Amino acid sequence: MSLPPLEQVDILLIAKALGDTNFGFSGTELALLIPQCRFVDTDPTMTKHKRLYNAFLERVMREQSANCIYAFIQEVLKPARGLEHFSNHEKRRLKVNEVLMLHGVEINEKGQFIAISKAETVSEVQRRTKNLQQRLYGYNAHSYVLKCCRAELLQENYFHAVLEAAKSLLDRIRDMTGLTEDGTALVDKVLSVKNPMITMNSLRTESERNQQNGLREMINGVIHMVRNVTAHELKIRWDINEKDAVEILALISTLHKYLDSCVRVPAVHI
Repeated sequence: MSLPPLEQVDILLIAKALGDTNFGFSGTELALLIPQCRFVDTDPTMTKHKRLYNAFLERVMREQSANCIYAFIQEVLKPARGLEHFSNHEKRRLKVNEVLMLHGVEINEKGQFIAISKAETVSEVQRRTKNLQQRLYGYNAHSYVLKCCRAELLQENYFHAVLEAAKSLLDRIRDMTGLTEDGTALVDKVLSVKNPMITMNSLRTESERNQQNGLREMINGVIHMVRNVTAHELKIRWDINEKDAVEILALISTLHKYLDSCVRVPAVHI
């Protein structure tokens, strides 16, 4: 993807995020990272963010391009670098994304740059995020949905929020059963009426069997309507606004609540 140009204030804020006193890289780490990424450490005695800023600015001016900064971000925010101090790693990533989202791009948990809905102003981002979260809490959104969507919601990224929430249903079913299948094949196997692995009732009456089938069909509907569409369509072809996102996330929350009431059926060994 084509990465947008960065202004001088953006470069300063990125340097501050990566050199933050509380969660940024240490001076010792920067002494290794700066030359490793082919930047000139112009003054190692300066404060961390100024040291980074000067290194960034020197190369950007020399190359007349901010691509080197994107390369630095991608290198220092590789997932493997978060294994030892995950909390600090995520804070750096989210703080960098606060700058990048104003240009319509973010670096995801995989360390990849992806296009997102461009935020026009910081206040707009804060307002929309607050409104969306308040509406979800009003729907009493399930913890699985809030957990899967938190990063995407903070980035004002409805498309990926909905995708991650839909995927959480399948992840939950796999956790409950130990199976590795995916999609409707997994749901059909687990929530069948004749030989189920989890049930929401005793399945003794026709009404109870209809409930079980209904849950199976509703989850499959989300997979067809949301998971499969968002996973295979370009974002620009399936634009999800705030209202759509809240409604879909509320539905997925309801399905998680039904799964809360389900029990694992013990395997019968013959």
